[in-house]
Amino acid sequence: MINKKTVVIMAFCLLGQSLLGQEQMLEKKDSLEPTSSKRMKLELYFRGGFISDKHTQERLSSSHFQIDNARLNFQGDYNEDLSYRIRFRLNRPLSPTSQDNASVGLDYAYLSYRFGKQKRWEAMAGKQLSAMGSFEQDINPLYEYIFTDYLNGVYANVFLAGVQLTYKINDQHKIGVQLHNTLNESFSNHLSNNNFSTSDYTASKAPIGAYFLWNANLFKGKFKTKYTYNISQFAQGYYTHSLSLGNKFQSDPHTVYLDLVYSHMGADFGLTSSRLLSISDGLVEGNYTMRKNIVYKCAVSRYDYQIDDHWSATAKIGIELTGSRNIHNEQLRTNYIYFLAGQYAPFRTQDLRFYIAYVGNTIQYAKELAMDKEQLHRFAIGAYFTLPILKK
Repeated sequence: MINKKTVVIMAFCLLGQSLLGQEQMLEKKDSLEPTSSKRMKLELYFRGGFISDKHTQERLSSSHFQIDNARLNFQGDYNEDLSYRIRFRLNRPLSPTSQDNASVGLDYAYLSYRFGKQKRWEAMAGKQLSAMGSFEQDINPLYEYIFTDYLNGVYANVFLAGVQLTYKINDQHKIGVQLHNTLNESFSNHLSNNNFSTSDYTASKAPIGAYFLWNANLFKGKFKTKYTYNISQFAQGYYTHSLSLGNKFQSDPHTVYLDLVYSHMGADFGLTSSRLLSISDGLVEGNYTMRKNIVYKCAVSRYDYQIDDHWSATAKIGIELTGSRNIHNEQLRTNYIYFLAGQYAPFRTQDLRFYIAYVGNTIQYAKELAMDKEQLHRFAIGAYFTLPILKK
């Protein structure tokens, strides 16, 4: 008859054999995996210099030195199928947003997985760039001196939490879908942070949206398109529909893009037109009300000319219109942005450039609002560079 002591000894022997077998399996498994990423790089983006602003509102006029862009970028390929990217803005707070719980300063934190025959399928999950049809968003932020309100996140969520699935039909065409949060902040936080009342609307039970995209690469890569349709919901029962058409032509030494955007917001989560109408109605901050049936339109173009290996010139112009279908007209606010810049790169192998630029911004309001025109003239001179900290 087997006593308890024998049973205990046998149990320990079996447990030891099991753990030894698991350890051998793990060692065998680990031997088949890379000890680190196949390819990775860690970079610091930096831009700073002297800025002199002259504005029609005296409080916005100043001359000072400024670090206006600093980001830490970490990305790479773990293997042939799996890649990743993390990017932080060093001059933004690290506090989390209320909807996606990510840091305000976090641009990217995603994984991308390629699969299927010839790796034509790609799935992405995490904090990522929106799939909007825009080439303005593809420009390295170091190289832009002024963005449209659309790319500043006023009328759309630019760096968003979500998932994306794309399929590369061939070398010329790619299609896909991206599911995402409508905004990074919750319904109540977004409105209260902007001094709006939450009355008359109910938070959506599913404040998410979807981009449907088609990207094309035509005429041997000289002409590219990024066309998307987006539908999203911020307030319960009210939908936003947006159409974005990005077009880019490149033939050395010339590069030019033209982005066109049209958006109809059932509930104006952009809040620009709603703020103007609330002020016009005599409402005070904290009691502004979000309005229905708001329209946003945008056209923006940029031209780059590479003069030689060291010198380049850039020009950009854009116009944005927002207004109401219900009150006054669809052009309550017209925003013009424009700049002209020259860049000098002393080294061919390093992304170091010195720049001098004129930047302008003109905002005009519909006569029904009785608001004065706003005008900004900016002179800027400085440098920007990408510092490779780690690369393999």
